[in-house]
Amino acid sequence: MNSSHISDVRVVSTSFLVSISDVALNLVVALLTGSTVMLSMALQGLSDLTTAGILYTGVKRSKRKADLRHQFGYGREIFFWVLIAGVSMFVGTGGLSVYLGYQQLFSPEPVESIGLALAMLLFGFITNGFALSLSIRRLRGLGETTSWWRQLWRSSVVETKATLLVDFLGTSAALLGFMALLMYSLSGDARFDGLGSIAIGLSMMVASALLIRDVRDLIVGRAVDPEKAQRIETAALSVEGIQAVLDLRTTYLGSDRLLVIIEVHVADGLDTDRIEQIVDNVKNVVQKTIPQVHHIQVEVETPDPM
Repeated sequence: MNSSHISDVRVVSTSFLVSISDVALNLVVALLTGSTVMLSMALQGLSDLTTAGILYTGVKRSKRKADLRHQFGYGREIFFWVLIAGVSMFVGTGGLSVYLGYQQLFSPEPVESIGLALAMLLFGFITNGFALSLSIRRLRGLGETTSWWRQLWRSSVVETKATLLVDFLGTSAALLGFMALLMYSLSGDARFDGLGSIAIGLSMMVASALLIRDVRDLIVGRAVDPEKAQRIETAALSVEGIQAVLDLRTTYLGSDRLLVIIEVHVADGLDTDRIEQIVDNVKNVVQKTIPQVHHIQVEVETPDPM
């Protein structure tokens, strides 16, 4: 399947299913082995499950059609749900994993059945890695002229960025846990188990803090990056009859949904019908150039005198 056809629902649903597997299997292994790393992995899976559930709710609610009360639609509601997910990740699982690791670090308890735990961590690495690849492919499909990495920082598809962070954490947590238990197996020092749990918790807290910071800017009303703003201006100027772009203002109405307000100066001596046609042409060209433009308002203005 082409990466551009990977939907937000598929990405979030895959993350949700992987999280169910993480919670169930890691919890069983944690009870059998007594490992805080495996318990942290189960908690991390529970956090992922909660986050994916919150994101799924947000994605569905944000797709509701516009009405009289919300005339631009409900797209910005996804920002609220991602914020809730980020806080849940930071306070809940991140903090609890650090606490459990601290307990194991200073009051170490032996871990049983290391082989079972290592096998479960390897399985978690594979499943979370697959979910992570879907998020990367979706970002790459939205990348237009930019890489998926730049899209991660610039894009408004916060639900995909959230699942990418969640699945990256799941993948890296499985790798950290594997290394910690392998060191314990080789050295017999149970404190490595605690250090692995602390590393998992801290990585989750850092990732969730970055996510919260990103969604805060979108809630406040972040504009597009300068490169995309320049593409909008260039598209408008390509329309016959447009003399200049006097002002351009943008903000995100939701995940990958952009509002554009553009002021233009048209050639002198045109009648009303011709000006209306030019305005329609600007709208069509801009939306064709930047498919994320969900709503565009073109205003005809006269330049301020020098």
